[in-house]
Amino acid sequence: MRPRARRGALGVLALGATLPLLAGCFGGAPAAPADESVGSIEDVKTATMLFEGQGTFIEPWTLDPAEVAWVGTGWFISPDGYAVTNNHVVTGAGTLKVSIGGEGTTYPAQVVSASECYDLAVVKVDVDEPVPYLAWFDGEITEGLEIYSAGYPLALGAQYTLTKGIVSQADTAMATPWADIAHAIQHDARIRGGNSGGPLVNPEGKVLGVNYAGNDSTDENIAISRADAQETVEQLKNGETVLSLGLNAQANPPREDGSPDGIWVASVKPGSPADKAGIKPGDVIDRLNGVTMSDDGTLKSYCDVLRTNGTDATMTVEVYRPATQETLEGQINGTPLEVVSGGGGNGGNGGGGQAVGAFVDISNDEGNMTMTVPDTWDDVNGTSTTEGWFMLEASPDLEAYGGTFDVPGVSMTAVPGEQDPASVLASYNQQLQQMCSPSEENVEYADGFYTGLYSYYTNCGGGSTEFAVITANSDSGGGFVILTIQMVSEFDKTEVLDQVLGSFYAEVA
Repeated sequence: MRPRARRGALGVLALGATLPLLAGCFGGAPAAPADESVGSIEDVKTATMLFEGQGTFIEPWTLDPAEVAWVGTGWFISPDGYAVTNNHVVTGAGTLKVSIGGEGTTYPAQVVSASECYDLAVVKVDVDEPVPYLAWFDGEITEGLEIYSAGYPLALGAQYTLTKGIVSQADTAMATPWADIAHAIQHDARIRGGNSGGPLVNPEGKVLGVNYAGNDSTDENIAISRADAQETVEQLKNGETVLSLGLNAQANPPREDGSPDGIWVASVKPGSPADKAGIKPGDVIDRLNGVTMSDDGTLKSYCDVLRTNGTDATMTVEVYRPATQETLEGQINGTPLEVVSGGGGNGGNGGGGQAVGAFVDISNDEGNMTMTVPDTWDDVNGTSTTEGWFMLEASPDLEAYGGTFDVPGVSMTAVPGEQDPASVLASYNQQLQQMCSPSEENVEYADGFYTGLYSYYTNCGGGSTEFAVITANSDSGGGFVILTIQMVSEFDKTEVLDQVLGSFYAEVA
């Protein structure tokens, strides 16, 4: 499961590849009076906004900063322009602007305060007149309650959408790689990438929670419940720091041997405790106040330390810096980080003892196909052998990749025009069913660039290798693509998969 923003993995939209900025505007549905909150589902649009952010991040297991753009959703909580969204939508943004109701003028927005543990942020939008706003639902949240998700999913062109559903689980704890929520709502009002930060409302437009995560393949949709969000939002609106050191961070999945691999820092808020301590984008936090980070692949251990000590306390911190292969130690709210070993020294419990994989961009001979792969996949072939078809593939060993399930690799084939994704995928399914165990077959795929189907297989060749196939048409008319990826290690199945799916592109029309 990943945050619902940007382009990402199969069925899960995550922070990843660069996206085109999408303009929006003020207008559309009728506005509620300035002194009253929105009172109907039809008017929710007037208080819901599209966020456009741009900033520099270092994505997990990459070494070079990249300037990226992304979209998210938010909603007004008061007529004077205060609004709510997710921390992962705004922290690290160099520029941030919103459009209200999805049509018209864009407005600048300033972050008031944010919490990475609750994945919540409050911003102040620079508006000239009172705006419609949403109030909290004050009734009991129960299973079966009718609800709607409002937002701007990228897969639908970042246009305003409402999806209808019911509450499936009214109150559940939910620790993810980027948050630790004590009270979350699971529901089936579908959300996609771009819905991050949007409101989950009842038919009267009252807010039950803040959408922040989902999984397309399992149709899981998760919102931060009012039980956690309402009080936190009020604190953030007052400028208070709530379970935050100023990070846009993500817990790394455990290594193949099951040991923790720390918390990846994608960006740091200037002037925050993390920034003052010397933590930089691209760092991996191994230990905080003596506690191993990401022992279960979530942000829970990090948030537990902040809950226990508070964000103003002096806390020891151990960091591994992949870019320089240095280990650093210091304090939050105390002595800044200093290098204690370098050149591949021991990184405590989080990655310093092993090389961190870097990623590189590759392209085919014609230059009309690109994707991002590990730099160790240096056996690259971009030669097209069939007229009218184009190809790009990479692996540590292409021959072994093509003949066994022992070596990872990726292949992309593209042809001009449109094809039927179902008929093409059927031929792959027929072959893979003989060699692998079906996990998901003929599932809808859409990432804002391509639309089609995918299938996912496990236990390939009788081992732990997994295999994915995507057959999809370009949304812009750039041709039809077949993407296959063979994954052997946990690193392949998580980081490599995310990188490839967030970057593959062909223009062969």
